Amino acid sequence: MPEVKTINLPDFGDFDEVEVIEICVKTGQKVNSEEPILVLETDKAAMEIPSSVDGTVKEVLLNTGDKVAIGMPFLDIELADEIDEPVTTKQPIEENDNKETKIDEVKAVDENATKINSSNVTQTNTQLNNHRSSKVHSGPATRKLAREFGIDLSKVKGSGPKNRILKEDLHEYVKNILSFSDHSGFKNTQPAIDFAKWGDITKEELTKFQKTSVSNLHSSWINIPHVTQHDDANITNLLKLRNKLNKKNKCKISPLAYVIKSTAEVLIDYRDMNSSLSSDLNSIIYKDYINIGIAIDTSYGLIVPNIKNANKKSIFEISEEVKELASLANKRRLKNDQLVGATFTISSLSGIGGKYFTPIINPPEVGILGLSKTYDSLQLDNLKLQTTNQLPLSLSYDHRVINGVYAIKFLNELNKQLNDINFLESSFK
Repeated sequence: MPEVKTINLPDFGDFDEVEVIEICVKTGQKVNSEEPILVLETDKAAMEIPSSVDGTVKEVLLNTGDKVAIGMPFLDIELADEIDEPVTTKQPIEENDNKETKIDEVKAVDENATKINSSNVTQTNTQLNNHRSSKVHSGPATRKLAREFGIDLSKVKGSGPKNRILKEDLHEYVKNILSFSDHSGFKNTQPAIDFAKWGDITKEELTKFQKTSVSNLHSSWINIPHVTQHDDANITNLLKLRNKLNKKNKCKISPLAYVIKSTAEVLIDYRDMNSSLSSDLNSIIYKDYINIGIAIDTSYGLIVPNIKNANKKSIFEISEEVKELASLANKRRLKNDQLVGATFTISSLSGIGGKYFTPIINPPEVGILGLSKTYDSLQLDNLKLQTTNQLPLSLSYDHRVINGVYAIKFLNELNKQLNDINFLESSFK
């Protein structure tokens, strides 16, 4: 008789809240190990979760809209005859240092759950997803942690299936209490106004990405003393070189790739701009790697993946990676590794318009470069008027780490780098 295995959610990164947004298969469908079973949405991107083994879907244990955590059972699958036992085996929904209580975390639906032996794990998972109770829904480990924190579980909103309270929910509950007891005087609030008094209105819920953006931007603005330095970069020669290399290599590389490469090169010498303050604000952390974040506008919000080790890549490689990241971002298929680890960010509005703006720093970075639309300008060169192409630059920096002189020197060096045609040509491929 074919063996049925229950597969648990793999490690998908350190996120506070993860939601199931799509079920990709049906009961009875044959799948391979790499075929996506469901799609999860974090506060940064969406990710596909494969089955990890070949076989036939017996039951998907989660539903669209469920909040999930790492290690939670999500699939019962009948293994194909030739498949060896998979590495992924049933684990408890929540971690517990006490080994004797681990099996109870998976089996327990509430305090009155009937004890069963390990041979009935599959049946238990079905009960876990279908159980309905008006009581507080949580496992023994969560209840123990709640007692240690002195938390009334009836006041905690569960994010697991059927509103099950997870350990992460307790952490979030405590974090919210601490944030409201903050003595800084700042609160992320909005006045309550009945706008319908003056006419018809339409109310739409923010997406998860937009909610995260609201929180992150507000936190960055009130916690980081922003200063923005504006300047223009003469990219006349850069654009001529770009046209020449595009024709020679029969490709289309945007000016952004040249700016990314030049910025990465300058960051090698201006390491303060590539640093971060420690969490206790007592140290500066200098990084020996340069990962450039690229702000990408999508239909569901702004997302900032990053190019790892940009200083070690050619302009052509950077251009291809930007295109790939933009495509994945719009399809909501970015991986966690592509979203974390940035050391400096570039936000480009050069293809849209405008002239100067104040980009908001993406913590824990200390600097962000904004690019506006290139414009034509008349310049006097050797008593002769010439038309030049000027790129507006807006550099926001954390004044706790960067002072004004350092920021201006950084922009001056970047301007020189953008005009180092020999460097740019040699760095093309």
